[in-house]
Amino acid sequence: MAHTALSLLAGAALGMSVLPALAQLPQRNLAVEVRQITEPDGNTVSTQPAATPLAAQRILVRNGEKATLTLGQNVPIRFVQSVSSGGRSGDGVSYGMVWMQAGQSMVVQPRWPGGDQPVLVSIDVQASSLQAPSGNAELPSQARSQLATTVSAALGQWVTVAATGGGQAQAGSYSSEAAADTRQLVQIRVLPR
Repeated sequence: MAHTALSLLAGAALGMSVLPALAQLPQRNLAVEVRQITEPDGNTVSTQPAATPLAAQRILVRNGEKATLTLGQNVPIRFVQSVSSGGRSGDGVSYGMVWMQAGQSMVVQPRWPGGDQPVLVSIDVQASSLQAPSGNAELPSQARSQLATTVSAALGQWVTVAATGGGQAQAGSYSSEAAADTRQLVQIRVLPR
């Protein structure tokens, strides 16, 4: 019994030590910016138009709090609900419609202790995309993915948190392949406000 009480007291003391650490964060707003850029890799020759990267997005959040940035769209999908034949009215087709979501949602939580200290940013990204129907399916399937990470960054400096696309082409080589090998970088930076 004494061991259990000691464990509870130790747990309570640990919990209390965490609360002052959060309370000691400077009480100010921070601007979290997110952008997607094409990685600079020398010369690129392509007959295909380049994909437009994500324009920089900015969200204001209180130091230590969470903020959500959602970029997406709802897509209407029309499908055949029923088919009837015969009768006086002849053949009939009844259609249905559903809305499916595609896009990304990012939750950021910056914690900045102040001064010249780096900011610690927790990031949780959830993405959903629509994929073409397979087989006899009329509706597209919806793929979902999630990524969570924490990074440390100096205030005001862009930090790469994710990269998409393949590797870089070898120097001096040219290819007729699509520009899918071009890497897109997702970067964040935090600024005091």
